This record gives sequence, C-alpha cells and structure tokens, in this order.
Amino acid sequence: MKRSSGKMFVVFGLTIAVMVVAGFAFVYKMTEFAFTIAEDEVSGFGAVAVATYLIGMLPILFLTLWAVLTGRFRDIERPKYRMLELNEELDRAARRG
Repeated sequence: MKRSSGKMFVVFGLTIAVMVVAGFAFVYKMTEFAFTIAEDEVSGFGAVAVATYLIGMLPILFLTLWAVLTGRFRDIERPKYRMLELNEELDRAARRG
C-alpha cells in the first residue's frame, strides 16, 4: 500500500510540474500575442491565432475540470481490464454459439 501511495505522489508531482510549465508557456505566449496586437506590428496577425487557440483550449479545459470534479480519474486502470473482460465474454459466446 505504501508503494502505491508513493507512486501516486510522484505522478501527482510530475503532473503539477507539467501543468506549471505549460501554464507559464501559455501565459508567455498570450502576452506576446497581446503585445503584438497592441503595438500593431503586423496589424493584429495574432488576433486570429489567439482566438483559435482559446476556442480550442477552453473545451479541453472544461472537459478536464468536469472529469476531475466528477471523479472520472479515480480508477484509470479499470477500463482496460473491463475491455479485456468483455473480450473474453465475446470469445466465450462465440464458442458456444
């Protein structure tokens, strides 16, 4: 049991680290786009890129938050075992019929 909680701690720590790095990169890129638009360097070339990026990112963010808040990530190993169980059931049914 202790090994499992240690593994979870490492995975959680790495997840937080990746999210922090990705968050900083996101904020940096958004400020870079904002300064490009504000300074009118390329007459707002970044407006379309920012809008596209946000439109693509927001559903993923909301879906992830929904999954975390509803407990969808509690047992991430179960679906693969369930898939194998269903495959065995289908094989048994095919042999019988």
